[in-house]
Amino acid sequence: MANDQINVPSLVLILVLSGLIVRYLFFSSPAGTQPQAGAVGRDSLAALRQREAAVERIQQMFPLVDRRTVLWDLQRNGGNMTATTERILAGRMETVCRAPHAYVPNMANIVPWLYSLR
Repeated sequence: MANDQINVPSLVLILVLSGLIVRYLFFSSPAGTQPQAGAVGRDSLAALRQREAAVERIQQMFPLVDRRTVLWDLQRNGGNMTATTERILAGRMETVCRAPHAYVPNMANIVPWLYSLR
């Protein structure tokens, strides 16, 4: 009992092991969440469908606003419906956020079965 001291290498070893254990338990991703090869395409398709649903909701609330302009604004602000709705209500949609003439939404990604019928 006279020699109750912890030497420095033992302390360093304990700190490193506890750090690795904490990292493994709290900061590792589950095994099933690794993206697969085709998952990236499905995620982008899901994002396009979600944006299309947001455009439909906004068009139901504001039928006089051009669909292309709503799509452009949603793309600009990352799909934030609240920001788009606020721009429409403030009257800033047509003047500030006019979709450029070169912007054409790619509808083939949203409804692929429709374009496969051709």
